[in-house]
This record gives sequence, structure tokens and C-alpha cells, in this order.
Amino acid sequence: MNKRQVPTIAYYLAVMLSASGCVSIDALKTASAGHTGCTPEEMSISNVRGATGGSLWNATCNGKTYLCSDFGTGKSSSEISCAVAQ
Repeated sequence: MNKRQVPTIAYYLAVMLSASGCVSIDALKTASAGHTGCTPEEMSISNVRGATGGSLWNATCNGKTYLCSDFGTGKSSSEISCAVAQ
């Protein structure tokens, strides 16, 4: 998988998550991978919850926990971001 494919895959995962209203742990692992530097296999997902316009979850790998979010942009797509949790 090249660097160009990762944003495309994350985009389609976000659209599927937003459209379906349900969240797959495997989809969250894949969506978080590019933001954490960990592979989906190295990651564990916890604290999945809905938020206005999107979802929040924690991704943990290599001893670090990240707070991740997916929120609608109003253009039939979502943006995913993760930051090291405080």
C-alpha cells in the first residue's frame, strides 16, 4: 500500500462509518493507523462513543494512548485525526 492509498482508504472508511451509524473496531484500527504510526494489528481500541457530528475513541499502541476523532466536514466526507492523549 502506498502513501497515496492510505488517505483514500481512510476517507472511504470514514464515509462508511458515518453512513452506517455503527463502528467496526477493525475499521477504527485501520483509520487510526496512519495517525499513530502503528499497524492495525499492534493497536487496541477502547472508549468508543458517538459525538455530535462524529465519533471519538482511544487507540493504544506501543505504550501510548491516542484520542482519535472522526467528524463530518459537511461535504459528504469525514476527517479523522488522532493526538497523544493527556
